[in-house]
Formats: sequence, C-alpha cells, structure tokens
Amino acid sequence: MASQWKARWISYDYDPRQDLGVFVFRNIFLLDEVPDGLLARVSADNRYKLYVNGEMVAFGPQRGDILHWFYETIELAGNLRIGKNEIVAVVWNFGWMSPMAQVSARTGFLLSILGDSLPHLNTPGDWEVARMEGWDFRMMHSGIEQFYTDIGPGEVIDGRKHANALSPTVGDLKWKKPHGVAGAKDRGDGDSTPWNLVPRSIPLMDYRLRPLLPKTRRGFRGDSGVGSEGQTVESNLKLKKGDKILLDYEELLCAYPRFHMSGDPGTEVAITYSEGPWPADDSSPWNNTDRRDRADVKDRIIRGYQDKLILGTGTCVLEPLWWRTYRYMMLEASGDCTLHRLDAVETGYPLPEESSFECDVPSVSKIWEVAVRTAARCAGETYFDCPYYEQLQYIGDTRIQALIGYYLGKDRDLPRNAIETLGWSRMSNGLTRSRYPDRQPQVIPPFSLWWVLMRQDQRLYDRVWTMDPEDDDPIDSEGLDVANAYNRLSSEAIDRTFWCFADWVRDWHGTPPGGARATVNMITLYLAHLATEISLDDPSTRNPNRIKALSNYILPQIDKVDGLVKHKLDPDWVPCEQSEAIYRLIQQRLGLTVDPWPNEALDRAKAARCTYYFSYYKHLTMGTADYLKELEPWREMLAENLTTFAENPPPVRSDCHAWSAHPILGFFQLVAGVTSIGHGWKKARIAPNPGSLKRFDAKIAHLDGDLQVAFENGRFKVKTPVPAQFEWKGKSQLLPPGTHQIG
Repeated sequence: MASQWKARWISYDYDPRQDLGVFVFRNIFLLDEVPDGLLARVSADNRYKLYVNGEMVAFGPQRGDILHWFYETIELAGNLRIGKNEIVAVVWNFGWMSPMAQVSARTGFLLSILGDSLPHLNTPGDWEVARMEGWDFRMMHSGIEQFYTDIGPGEVIDGRKHANALSPTVGDLKWKKPHGVAGAKDRGDGDSTPWNLVPRSIPLMDYRLRPLLPKTRRGFRGDSGVGSEGQTVESNLKLKKGDKILLDYEELLCAYPRFHMSGDPGTEVAITYSEGPWPADDSSPWNNTDRRDRADVKDRIIRGYQDKLILGTGTCVLEPLWWRTYRYMMLEASGDCTLHRLDAVETGYPLPEESSFECDVPSVSKIWEVAVRTAARCAGETYFDCPYYEQLQYIGDTRIQALIGYYLGKDRDLPRNAIETLGWSRMSNGLTRSRYPDRQPQVIPPFSLWWVLMRQDQRLYDRVWTMDPEDDDPIDSEGLDVANAYNRLSSEAIDRTFWCFADWVRDWHGTPPGGARATVNMITLYLAHLATEISLDDPSTRNPNRIKALSNYILPQIDKVDGLVKHKLDPDWVPCEQSEAIYRLIQQRLGLTVDPWPNEALDRAKAARCTYYFSYYKHLTMGTADYLKELEPWREMLAENLTTFAENPPPVRSDCHAWSAHPILGFFQLVAGVTSIGHGWKKARIAPNPGSLKRFDAKIAHLDGDLQVAFENGRFKVKTPVPAQFEWKGKSQLLPPGTHQIG
C-alpha cells in the first residue's frame, strides 16, 4: 500500500557531527481565511516542542523505539489567524548524554498535514532551520555521583543568546534550508526509513502552571541569609554575589521550572534540584541512615543534579527543555541578580483519581494521598521506577503500577502501552529485557515472569485481549514461551543467567543466593506458568484436570525445611519472606487451602524480610491479618515528612518509587476485598476484611460504573455494576448487579 505521508523527515545538517544540540524549525505563511480544522501529524528525534503563533500546542513524541516511533496528531486551526502565521518547532538531540529511556536514530523533524490544504506546511515545504547557539548540555551533579542517575544532561542556557525560552525564534539565529533525511513511512511499509512510524497510544502529558509558590528555607549548611524562614517567594527576590538560597515546594514535583531573572550580563546562576536535604557530614550517601525528616534543613546540604543559567540584558525567561523532579531547589549566584518570578509548570501522565477509600483511622487518608501522588509522579509517557534518578519502565515496578491504574480509574491506555512496549523488548533467548524502552539492554530474568503476570492482569481488568475472550480457560502461548525461556536459563551456569533480582534485601544486593535457581525465583516461574495455563476467573470455569496436573508437577518440587519453603534445585537456600509469599500465591491459584503466615518459623530462621516492593505480595497472602498493622513502615515515612513514598527502607536513594504506592491496592483488594474473577472484570469477588476498622467506604471506578463496598456497625452496603461473589465469615453468595445490604 502506498504511504499516506506527504512529508519527509528533515534535519539541520547532513553531517552527523552536527546532530547534538537545540534546533529551531519555522514556517511563516499567510492565510486569507482560517480553516475550520487543520490536523497535522508531528514527530521528531529526540524530541520537540511545537508552537503556533507563539503558543505551545504539543510536545513529544511519546517514547518508543526505532521500530515503533510515535507521532502525535495535533489540531492547529484553533491557533491560526487571518494574515501572517508562524509555526515553530524546537527540536533537540542530547546525543550520548540522552536519558537511558531515549532511543534515537539521528536528529530529525517531521510535520505532515492531513488532507490537501496548505501543502507548503509539509516538511520540507517552506520550512527553515537554525541552530540555537548558547544552549549546551553537561552532566552536572552535586553529591549524587555514587547513585545511578540516567535521565539526561543538565542544561546550560545562555540568556545573552536567547533571552526568552518561550519565544524561540527571537534572537540572532542563522536561518537556512533544512537537510532532507528520508521519507516518512508507517511501520510495515515496504520502503526503508530510520523511523517506523506508529500513532501515539496515550494522551498528551499534562502541562499546567502550579498555583502554589515555594518558600524560602533558612539554616542549611552555607546559608547566606537571603529571605526569612517560610517566606513565600512571590516576586523580586534579590541575590548578591556568592549567595545561596534554598526554596521548598513542600511536596515533590515533576515540573518544568521557569525562571524570570535579571542581573549583570554574564552572571551565572547554578540550580540544584533535590528530593530532600542530606546530612552535611555524610561522605557516602549509600551508607546514610540519617536523612530522616525531609522538612528539616538545619545544618544540612542539598545534593542533586543541576542546570546553569547565564543572564543576559534585561529580564530573561529561561526554562530547561526537559522537566525536573524536585521538592527543594537551591540557587547559587556568581553575581548580583534578581529572581522576579519562579514558575513550576507541572507535567506527567493525566492519571485519573476516580476511586476513593475512606475510613475511621486518620492516618489512612494521608497514606492514600501520598500513595496517589507517588503513583502520579511515576507515570509519564511510560511508567517510571522513579522520576528523579532513572525514569525507566522496569517490569517489576510496572506490574504494581498497572494494577494500581486498574483500580484508580477507568483509563487503560498506560497499562496497555506498558504491556505492549515491554513485549517489544523480547530477545532471541525468549526473555524480555528488564526495562523498556532503553538504549542499553539490561536483563532481569524474573522480571520476564512478572510480564507474564501482567498479561493475565490485563485479561482480568481490561477489555483489550491478548488471548481469545471466548475461551474460558485459555493458554497464553506467548507468556508460556517466556516462562519456558526462564526454565531453560535456570539450567545455565550462574554467571550466565544475567541479574536475577528479586528484592532489595540488603545482604542480597538484589539477587538472592542461588540466582536463577533461588527458591523465590523458581517458584515465581511456577506462578507464571499458572498464569499462562489456568484462569483466575470463577473457579467453576477452570479445567480441573489441568489444575490437577499442574499441582502434581509443581508441589513435589517444593520442600519444607523447619516450616519454610525450599525449592529442590536451590543450591544456596536461605529462608525468606519473599519465597513464603510466592508459595502462598501458588496455593491460592491452585485453589488449595493457603498455609497460615509462618511468623514463628521466620523469626527462628532470622529470615530475610520483604522490603517495600515485595511486601505487596506478602500482604496478598496473609489471610485474615489486620492489614492496617502492616502499614507501619508507611506511617514512619509520613512521620519523616516524605510527600511521596521511598524506594526502600533506609539507607535509601529515591524518595519516590512507584512500587511503594501499593497501599492503594491493599485498601481495595484486601480491606474491601475486591478483585476480578471474570474476563474484563465482568464478574467480581468481594471478600472484605475490615480488621480493626470500625468503618470504611471503598469506591472503585469499575469499567461498568462505580463498585462500592461500605462497612459500618458490622453491616455492609455493596453496590456493584456486575455480578459479584460476596464472601464473609465463611459464607458465600452471588450478588446480581445492584445495591445490597448485608449483615
């Protein structure tokens, strides 16, 4: 089929040595009348910001890879006018300093009008291009060099060359005709091109000005006395040569900082972005257990990555190309200058919060608030493990994030995108990469197994099928291939099995003794096999012969040693909560009686404990335990004034890690007891466990309408849009759609 693209990819120069930098493409044209509609398909490599008559209308493209390069379809007509018009694209390429999540072929820009109108807007058409001199990239950090950080470079923005980042064509720019690169081709087209184009699969990211302003903080190490403690920074904050000022937004942001500043031309202002303060006398952040109160800056320092602004004549409006993650921001001035205004333009995936959970315990509302913020800060064009350090979509993190998404709102675009993009990473050995998109392959074989579980989650909670929806008991052949690939890998020598991460147990350094054959990893393999071969739907629909055969295969491979599980092939067995959790999930899926949680045996064995990540799976298997008692680590984080939940117990790198937001799931799946037992959540199971709560009200934005479970005075009110199996005190009843009073 002939290509529908009427445009071609263009770039700044033929010479690839010119690819690194920031470039402005523009098209100036006249209109006698404004069209009713004008759709354009737009993409770039690495990225772009698109302006129509001075107003930014889009930024992208959505992150993908060379074989799946996304484009956006943008309506331009609303910003056009009679007379002179200007469409501008700022395109940049960070080169070797690009974020690990940024795949690239070479610098390029593409704009193609849908339809036959205004053909001169199709690239190359009447487009011009210029390099933005004075916009440089450097890997600038202060005190976080020991941590893995890979979100792109710091930016050095010279206001003497361009004083307003929001008006990119103003300044001394040397315009020329662009270089033609290649035709634009859809993925699957027979012709060759560096970019296989596919339409954007998720909504545009948020881009909204934060109304709340930061406050100055005093008493930190190196405080030069600017402002008073807690003063709101509204306008005209003056800094003298050598001054340091610390600003606190009081919660973690993902935002484009926008600086309105003036001073002597050539004055440099270093900007350091930080999640929180650090002890001043700590030379090794990895060994630091004393971060504690994130609101306490007294005699502490700021560590973080940096940008640098160079002031020009008059007031400069400067904003980095890529957003930053920060609660705290430190400004250090090399000369006298004035901060006239500081904006934070927040960005991220428009994650819906359509569900809610309320109860009679005050701390729960704060845990909910911080967990939702954590999930939101870790959602962008993909899911992120953490927004500050990596912005990479790791499968272990993403499985929990996608589940949170299924419960938090009706949107399914980001979970679908995650399952699909992670599936693109499958290698010749059958395994996925641990994270994707990325430029540097990393393989965590157990994460491939969690991707298999993600596919079953999608079957239960979404209505886009990777398997036949008419088959009540399907075999997921693609997932089974991945599980079999892990099985083959487990027979390899331990130094050829990649990184067999399970959990951040400190003594393990992520990998349990035994690696691929460690008990927790081997029985996770069985869990993945079960996900491919039996449904989690209503037990009456399951194939009993298959379940019996799987039980007869799996259970003899698992021994008990002093009451704790051990796989027969585990060469270096260590007792751990992680294995106990997965074993009980297997029992659940086989329809067996789940063993009580072995507290005493774990204590006797001094077993490894779950960190925040794996505690989600532990909580799923603890039966009638009071879930609220398991949330003490989250209350401790609140007491330390964290505004998002951290990666691990201390010592900790990241103050915002999505897997630690799983109390959202605990409130819905364990306290309210709501799970799916039907394709596309067309049947629910409701097995509430109030524990110590006297009252709760859970509202879930189900695909067919709100599903509500409310409890008070020993009675339940259940409102369900689908049939639901209600289980309480050993009794079970099938509830038809509607509202029910029980108890």
